[in-house]
Amino acid sequence: MKKTVWVVEDDLGIGEIISLLLQEEGYAVRLFENARSFLDAIGEPNPDLDILVLDIMLPDGNGVELCNIVRTNPEIGRVPIMMMSANRALSDISTLCSADDFIAKPFDIFDFVNKLGRLSA
Repeated sequence: MKKTVWVVEDDLGIGEIISLLLQEEGYAVRLFENARSFLDAIGEPNPDLDILVLDIMLPDGNGVELCNIVRTNPEIGRVPIMMMSANRALSDISTLCSADDFIAKPFDIFDFVNKLGRLSA
């Protein structure tokens, strides 16, 4: 069964590349371009979510805040989360939220896929 990855990324070009890459790797992908649309989706009954990829800087929110919201949600709180940011200084994201991994942009495609594969195992 395909694992479903939700990606919250405001740069549509990056979001589309990630979506295509993950679909080629056999994942189902749901892309959100802002915090509001993501928050609306996690409010849906029984969200189909196996792995979450969150950009930290969003036009209407912050990926760290979204990570903390997910972690306190009893329905999806244990979903693996990978944070991403162009700010490499945020690589120690675990002090801000309990994300499982971090990748700095721009990232190597193979590194991204490998990190996601470890999270989905």
